[in-house]
Amino acid sequence: MKNKTILVACLLAVSGSACADVDVNIKYLHSQALELSYQLPPACTQLVFKKHGSDAAKIRSTWQSLDTCAKADGEHASSQQAVCTQLRFQVPVSVNKVRGYPAAFPVGDAIYVHTSNFAVDATCGKVNYSFSAPGIAMNAQVYADNAKAADGKGGDMAALLLPKSLTLEGNFIGYFDTAMGETNIRNIRKTGDESIAFLREVLPKAKFEMPIVAISRVTGPGRARPDGDAADVMRLGFVNWPLQPDAEAERTMTLFVTHEFSHRFQMRDATDAYADARLIHEGGAEFLRWLMGVRKGWLTNAQAAEDLNMALGECLLHVRHASWGNLTADQKRGGLLDYRCGLATYIYGLAARQGKAGPFERFDGFYEKLRLVRTQESLPDFAHALECGDEVGCKSQWLSRLLGKEEGMLAVWEDFFRQTGFAHPVVANQQQKNAMLNQAIQALMIEDCGSSSVFPQADKISIDDVKGCKMLRGGMSITKAEHLPLFNHPDTLSATIAACKQRSQVSLTMESGLQLDMPCKTAYQPVELFYSVDMEKLLARLNR
Repeated sequence: MKNKTILVACLLAVSGSACADVDVNIKYLHSQALELSYQLPPACTQLVFKKHGSDAAKIRSTWQSLDTCAKADGEHASSQQAVCTQLRFQVPVSVNKVRGYPAAFPVGDAIYVHTSNFAVDATCGKVNYSFSAPGIAMNAQVYADNAKAADGKGGDMAALLLPKSLTLEGNFIGYFDTAMGETNIRNIRKTGDESIAFLREVLPKAKFEMPIVAISRVTGPGRARPDGDAADVMRLGFVNWPLQPDAEAERTMTLFVTHEFSHRFQMRDATDAYADARLIHEGGAEFLRWLMGVRKGWLTNAQAAEDLNMALGECLLHVRHASWGNLTADQKRGGLLDYRCGLATYIYGLAARQGKAGPFERFDGFYEKLRLVRTQESLPDFAHALECGDEVGCKSQWLSRLLGKEEGMLAVWEDFFRQTGFAHPVVANQQQKNAMLNQAIQALMIEDCGSSSVFPQADKISIDDVKGCKMLRGGMSITKAEHLPLFNHPDTLSATIAACKQRSQVSLTMESGLQLDMPCKTAYQPVELFYSVDMEKLLARLNR
């Protein structure tokens, strides 16, 4: 019905003539900017963005009109004059991704582009997408000067735009930013190659497609960290990354690269119909990189245990007594819980699987069933696929409860560990206390500003530029709470909670030396018990 309404409106607008197309072109200007243009059909003065809302408005707030015609906001791209037939914007590159794929991410002197940020609906007619640059890489192909997206695909795809033509490097079509340094590039290549070889062996039914790889070292707010995604152009961004990484940085890089390559053995679009699509997708990649890391020795048993304990701890910190099935997308913190709860769900759920098939075989079997789906009604049950596979008479005992709406997740985990013995309860360790302090500080910021945006680092929390704050300001960095070091001190969390209860305020010390007594109406409620995995028992079950 909607498409018919659009068509009728279009025909009426142009006095019965057929609708002309909307042509969207994304052009490489230089390493810091794109030119985005929308060619409008007759009588069309406004395009409707597919990605809309406050996040989209923030993305487009940096766009500059290249003439007096164009205006863009969270909902529309609009013509400001009746004579304008083209809307033209300059789009700067940025590492400050809002949510989802970035619009224009720096990759050395190239630019990663994801069209979902520019896509418009068919209100004014069929939409065509094209790219202009000396070098263009997309859909596992390399082009020169100009390239067109396939019909129906252009509004949700990635492309790499370069100032020169691109050539095959080793096993990868891609761009390796020389700013990464030889050591990092060598490690990424080796990890990528070994990940592909391992996953091809353990997931023989998967349909792997080699991505174009875009690797860059960039400067941004916060600590050194990876930031990427695994579309057909795989973006591997390394923010504030050391040229000579220590062992911890190398391990982080390895796990990040293996996570992204693991996505290429999944079917993201096929899981979109599931209520838990992001947990299935992101948790699945986390599971693959975790067990692959253990099998290949990239993670020691102690490191794997710490990783799993922290993942489940973060899951419990945010879900607590709520049921997973009743959480909103916002409550899942923009998708982070899908990673952390997802990792724990996959690993423990597959350890508790019934029957003889191994964990990789169950994973492979789930996606094999997805490839055969013809209607939404025939979607395989995720919990049953992992716990039971093809076992006759088998019923899911745990995953259906963990991901359901009826029971609080904390209670289900407690029951699960009591019956399986895969982990035992422990008090919070220092890392978990640090995580709770981060939550407590964000709660204070919400009281002060109405919202929270912070960058936790090793010894401080940096405040983002959030409007409406009474006391906090963007650029501040909190180093102490109640005159104790913010992180890695055993008493800071309890002192912060006590101050809120006793004085209704918490003393925060900034890196500059400034001290603020922050109002605190509601004391933070810590999680009292976490869980520590029994790796010997868990691996025995996973390797069964």
